[in-house]
Amino acid sequence: MINILVLDDHEAIGEGIKLLLEQEGDLHVTVVNSGEETLNILLQQTFDIFLFEVNMYFLNDLELLKKVQQLNPEVIKIIYTGYNIEPFFNVLVESGVSGFVSKTVSTENLITAIRSALDGNAMIPVKLLRQLKIVESQKNKMEIMNPLIQYDLKKNELAVLQLVAVGKTNKEIAENLFVSLRKRT
Repeated sequence: MINILVLDDHEAIGEGIKLLLEQEGDLHVTVVNSGEETLNILLQQTFDIFLFEVNMYFLNDLELLKKVQQLNPEVIKIIYTGYNIEPFFNVLVESGVSGFVSKTVSTENLITAIRSALDGNAMIPVKLLRQLKIVESQKNKMEIMNPLIQYDLKKNELAVLQLVAVGKTNKEIAENLFVSLRKRT
């Protein structure tokens, strides 16, 4: 039996995912609706998969991922979300996430993502994979152009630069980073 912990702050969505996944027969799903519930249940049992909705409380989500890693180091963490996570892709990978799934994928694709992660494969949408290539390419170009430049940017500053580099507008950057667009007076 494959034990899956689903964290979604919308109870109906979490329960719907449980119903869909448990039709597989070998998947047992537990649904929680908050970070606090997640930590409490991880003190009592371990899971094979942690299906985690990333939402607007991104910094809290990162802290939760770190705590989950401490309590259940073997758990495979898969992000599923309706939000654009492009600016946070590298940070999420660094925090140990093994896959990314949009909330709009079919049940079949969600199950494929879970089974692939269990087999040791990462599920990354092509859009994020291309971003990774672009960021790495731009980093290499900057290193070649001036090896004396030292980069000491905060993560949010780097996210802004990455979005500017791919041609995003100020409004799109603000939406991607979940910040308000400040207007000058």
